[in-house]
Amino acid sequence: MKKIIAILISLLFVASTFSVASIMAFRCPDCCDLEDFDISATSVKVGETFTVYYFTWGCTPTLLNPEDGLIEKIRVDVYRNGQFLESYDPKIQMPPSCPDCWFKETYRAAKPGKVVFNIPNRVDCAQQVEVTIKSRALPMDKFFKLFGFGKKD
Repeated sequence: MKKIIAILISLLFVASTFSVASIMAFRCPDCCDLEDFDISATSVKVGETFTVYYFTWGCTPTLLNPEDGLIEKIRVDVYRNGQFLESYDPKIQMPPSCPDCWFKETYRAAKPGKVVFNIPNRVDCAQQVEVTIKSRALPMDKFFKLFGFGKKD
């Protein structure tokens, strides 16, 4: 009888150790941490690309002005546990909902302006991240300046 009680107590101890370890392993994402949310560039020129990397549970950004057409989503890469799962073309298909995945969305700047991403769950940081899109200078602009074209009299 004493052996059975000792075995049951030891099994209870082992089970409680694993349950506490699994609870401690789960953490709330902090979107201020570059491990959970990151934008590769906050200033790009028209035609250049930038990436938004985020953890889906709590750090999914929303675009505040999507109707402006300033950016175009060209690729979505999905990662789970540090391993690459699949790449999607957002024009053809949408990636599946994956609650414990990391997404890497690649955007191309289409027009000059400011794009604002709203990031929920930001603790001490700003809730919005702004990406400035600058116009690309054309090679002919130097010649136009040289000859005085484009100046207002």
